[in-house]
Amino acid sequence: MRRVHLLMLVASACATSFVARADAPFEMSDDGLYRRESRVFEQLWVRKHFDVRNYHSVMFAPSFIQYRPSPESTATATAVTPRQKQLLQEIVDTAFREELAKSRYFSLANAPGPDVMLVRGDLLDVVSYVPEDANGANDRAVVFAVGEAILVLELHDSITSAIMVRASNHVAAKAKPDELAADEAVRATAQSWAKLLRENLDAAASIAPDNP
Repeated sequence: MRRVHLLMLVASACATSFVARADAPFEMSDDGLYRRESRVFEQLWVRKHFDVRNYHSVMFAPSFIQYRPSPESTATATAVTPRQKQLLQEIVDTAFREELAKSRYFSLANAPGPDVMLVRGDLLDVVSYVPEDANGANDRAVVFAVGEAILVLELHDSITSAIMVRASNHVAAKAKPDELAADEAVRATAQSWAKLLRENLDAAASIAPDNP
């Protein structure tokens, strides 16, 4: 069966709370995906009869980043500024786009097409904070830390926008902020997630289609 291979279809990731229909015998989600068993992902949902061989290029869509609400007792956890959030968005999007361009099997497309998949990696429930000694009048763009998160990878058909695959996992930071400068630690983490995305996408190139 193609289940185990398909787990490796996307790169990393995380779970969204899409509800499976109560009347669906195979746990079909509201957007038409079926739950698959996985040894790689905590959650894996795939559209029936999805055939990755129909696609030869990928187009990157900017990530959506959602931060975990912080208890009032940890005030420094809420100190991430709009500028810092913007910087993390830029770091993540750049890392993902650059890694996708290194794929051995999929070229990077700039426009939708019949053989183009839209790839999106969202980061949910991101743990972030600004160290206490970094607080001050200045809006520091790079002095913040990123911890655990949920990475949700989605593959969409670029013409119809129909979602084909959703895979998710909890992920951790690549480096602790006290081991590297804060901005270096964030970039190292984004790069590690991007590399995993690209490696798993390449592994999907030989996946056989489901039986009709």
